[in-house]
Amino acid sequence: MKYIRLVKGSILFTMSLLLVTANAQEMSVIKNKNIVIIKKLIEEQSQGRIQKPLALARVIFRECQKHRLDPLLVLAVMERESSFRVKAVSQKGAIGLMQIMPPTGRMIAKSANLFDPLQNTKIGIYYLKILKKRFKQNKILYLTAYNMGPNRLNSLRNEFATLQFRYAKSVLKSHRKFKARQAHLMKYFVAEISH
Repeated sequence: MKYIRLVKGSILFTMSLLLVTANAQEMSVIKNKNIVIIKKLIEEQSQGRIQKPLALARVIFRECQKHRLDPLLVLAVMERESSFRVKAVSQKGAIGLMQIMPPTGRMIAKSANLFDPLQNTKIGIYYLKILKKRFKQNKILYLTAYNMGPNRLNSLRNEFATLQFRYAKSVLKSHRKFKARQAHLMKYFVAEISH
């Protein structure tokens, strides 16, 4: 009787282990599918300006998961900020893909190379997370703050200045474009897997 229970228990344990393994593999496929799609979007939009699109896609996916941000929103910010130019420098001194100001970069990561696309992206995503929390998840506000700085935005809001939010609206338009393209790529990805 004890032997039968032990066998039943080990069968149930084995079945549970198989289910956990299957779920882990399924999650791995989903994760990889998302990374592949982000990579494809980077390749399409950067027109060859990104040397390691897969590495960048992995960083975007991982950091966005960690900080609860939409990877497609990050791509939209990159497109608007630098047009996916790694060495971009603005007139005001913002650097790299996510156009990080050096003081912001030092505040987040003491010794970061803002021209390194992976470090720049990590800092930009972390900064978006800070702003998202500060502006209570209001996309228009935290995207505007990303562009003009949170203190300047608050100052203008306190002065009752008429804000157009052009930058945020432009990023959100780009975000919608990325979402539509992602949906198309997902259909293609599913068709490829089923064959």
